[in-house]
Amino acid sequence: MDIDFHPGVNGSSPYVDFYPYAPSATAGYAFMALFGLVTVVHLVLMFPFRAAYFIPLVLGGVCETFGYYGRAWSHESRTEISSWALQEMLILCSPPLIAATVYMVLGRVIRSFGAEHLASMRPKKITVIFVLNDVLCFLTQIGGAGVQVTGDPNVMNIGKKVVLAGLIFSLIVFVFFVWIAATLHRRLQKAPTNILIRNPDIHWRRYMLALYVACFALMVRNLVRTIQFGASETSPVNNKEVYIYVFDGFLMFFSMFVLIVYHPGRLIKKARHLGKVADFHEPLTSENRMSDVPLTKYEPRMMAV
Repeated sequence: MDIDFHPGVNGSSPYVDFYPYAPSATAGYAFMALFGLVTVVHLVLMFPFRAAYFIPLVLGGVCETFGYYGRAWSHESRTEISSWALQEMLILCSPPLIAATVYMVLGRVIRSFGAEHLASMRPKKITVIFVLNDVLCFLTQIGGAGVQVTGDPNVMNIGKKVVLAGLIFSLIVFVFFVWIAATLHRRLQKAPTNILIRNPDIHWRRYMLALYVACFALMVRNLVRTIQFGASETSPVNNKEVYIYVFDGFLMFFSMFVLIVYHPGRLIKKARHLGKVADFHEPLTSENRMSDVPLTKYEPRMMAV
């Protein structure tokens, strides 16, 4: 992130050049449209799939949409702090919101499959621990990005280090989460639950793969952002706008898009329905089994006098 401070010369007012390049209005508006579209689709899909846990992802999509509007707006002036602050805060802080939904999905998949005994951690604990860690990452990044709008070089440098710490922490959390998901995946393949045995057409592996793809996109994005905040001002990742769109904008859009194609809500809703059907038929089956057992005829005996 290359921010150039220009002191006043010969009585002129000091100013800050927030970009080492002229931000592209075309690219900004294009990604604004893309994020707006996938966000609306996710909002609509929440209702038929009863997926309220996708609210953080929708909020993340809203942040991405207005963040890229900020980049398009920055095309008019590289020294305008309002447009720079809008894109800096919203684009930095939207991935933790998207990640929060990914974390909540895994716990619901475990419960809907009846696979609590195969998970490395209880579903409720998975949701609580990872979402709390994600909230910490979110607060760290929004705090670090927020103090940078002061325009003070020293404060902005502190904010940069805070954001860097949040990005590194989020990478560690992601690696741990993927390990838990992969462990569950492996155990489900070796010992599938009753729902998966009775319904081989549920194709749960596709949805798990989509979850991995979304996680991988988020991890690569955070890794590149970590390199960006830790690199020198002359580094290409800080001096070329294409890196922001390829390794941040596109990866975030792709993670949201793949969760539309293989929406976890579809899998969870189907698994829950199949579980209820199985629970309904099980008592009937047990009753039928009981009816097959021959009853011994009760013959009263005469009491001896």
